[in-house]
Amino acid sequence: MKHLAVVVDWYGPYSSENALLAARYDYKSGLYIGIGKRRYQHGLPVPQYVGLSINLGARLSQHHKLPEITRDAKIWLGEVATAEIAGPKRKSTPESLDVAEWLHAYFLRLPLNERKTLSPPQRAATILNRWWRTDYETLWVKRPHPLWPDLFDYLGPTLPAKLVWFGKIQKRVKPPFQTI
Repeated sequence: MKHLAVVVDWYGPYSSENALLAARYDYKSGLYIGIGKRRYQHGLPVPQYVGLSINLGARLSQHHKLPEITRDAKIWLGEVATAEIAGPKRKSTPESLDVAEWLHAYFLRLPLNERKTLSPPQRAATILNRWWRTDYETLWVKRPHPLWPDLFDYLGPTLPAKLVWFGKIQKRVKPPFQTI
């Protein structure tokens, strides 16, 4: 299998109620990640669960894990911004969603994800995360949580993976772009 490259545009943060409304009216399929604290957890809110759905509104309305995030709960909704893989489909879930969810769950060791934290996916993939405000136009300058990397570069189960947090050596170039 060829290496899969996926860009995920994340929008948020939403409260649980606002995430449900946004998912019903603005999204069809996509990812979601819950950040917050579970009962008896102390300290800063942390990423707890990542999921996918081909019908986000229906999924968020009757979710089994997100209600366990009881304090400081914020939901981020993600859309795949790259083209889906051409050819026959092996399952109903788009592979880009499946691999993006799996890499997040596996490498972030999200405590409420049980299945996809046990083994890495067989498919090599690079996932680039971008974060947007709920107006769908304004880019967040900082990532929503320090544990959530900008990039997952996973070359397969037998090779090392890279989780990348873009940092100090970064140049922002504002439009209009001019070359000298």
